[in-house]
Amino acid sequence: MMTGNVVNLHVLLSVVFRLPNQPNLTIEFVVDTGFTGFLTLPPAAVTAMELPFLHRIPADLADASTIELNVHAATIVWNGVERQVPVLALGRRPLLGTALLENCELVIHFVEGGLVTIDGL
Repeated sequence: MMTGNVVNLHVLLSVVFRLPNQPNLTIEFVVDTGFTGFLTLPPAAVTAMELPFLHRIPADLADASTIELNVHAATIVWNGVERQVPVLALGRRPLLGTALLENCELVIHFVEGGLVTIDGL
């Protein structure tokens, strides 16, 4: 089981990254149920972590425009298991999407400081 907290109306959860030739790195993510991907990180963080580039994908924005996003590979610890996931180099805030929540139970006590739990089904 993984745990986090509600802070300023954001559901926050820390994710551990296993980086080659570097110590593990823990990053706090906002759980975004409107994002169907795995993870996003700011481009500067992706560069600093030296995440391997995989490919580019088109992304449709709310204003009906389309942009190209870089997709990188990362190894994370998810519910106690190492898992390879794609990471989009995008935005200013790390986001955790619903692709990581598949086959999981997400429970949120939606009050300031409330407990957030994610467990496998």
